[in-house]
Amino acid sequence: MRISQARRQGAASQAEGRAEIVSVLKTMPLLKGIRSSTLEVLAGDATRMRYERDEIVFRRGSVPTGLFFVLDGGIKLLALEPDGREKVIELFTEKRFFGEIGVFRLSRYRAWTQAVRATDLLHVPSDALRQAVREDHELSLRMLSEVSGRVQSLIESISQTAPLLAYKRVAAYLIEQDGVGDVEPGWVRLAAPKYTIASMLNMSSEALSRALRKLRDGGMIEGGGRNIRIVDYDGLNGLLNA
Repeated sequence: MRISQARRQGAASQAEGRAEIVSVLKTMPLLKGIRSSTLEVLAGDATRMRYERDEIVFRRGSVPTGLFFVLDGGIKLLALEPDGREKVIELFTEKRFFGEIGVFRLSRYRAWTQAVRATDLLHVPSDALRQAVREDHELSLRMLSEVSGRVQSLIESISQTAPLLAYKRVAAYLIEQDGVGDVEPGWVRLAAPKYTIASMLNMSSEALSRALRKLRDGGMIEGGGRNIRIVDYDGLNGLLNA
């Protein structure tokens, strides 16, 4: 009797855990409005994970284990430059996902990821993700759209490498981050230390500081540290076509 009761309690606990994870998944932009059966598949063996600042999530050459959703904090995607230095490719902030490319290509990771600060993730195993995509075409289309958008952003980043365009790259980044996360429209909260943002924008920390100072002196932005207020959105946007 006691064994049966323990089993029932364990099953109830698992059900409550899945229900909680389904609730979390529903808040992810990728999954809003996705049918309940798909969320149940994704939540089946999903687990929460905690990473401290600078802790590695997955390493270059490791076998993909699944998809990661950022619940809180931030993750940077890194690769090696020809001279051996680390290069930040992309930042994944709250409610974004990463790790899907290795899962679908069935190949080892060619880059690695690291927490920029204390970060909570939700990990969805590879088998569950592939099953959900096979069964739900809407999810497939959404993932394809997201990945295509990332490719486009990387193409634009590669095309903007000339030193004279540093302030334009910073302007474009600020416009892109306007109101992202838990800040009001017109505000930007930097998702990582400035040296990480600089690496992602193909510039040095000093160049980033100079570009921000140029934009402040031009009356387009205010503030410092992590919080920046966009004062003249039209002027900032106009720089991109100048």
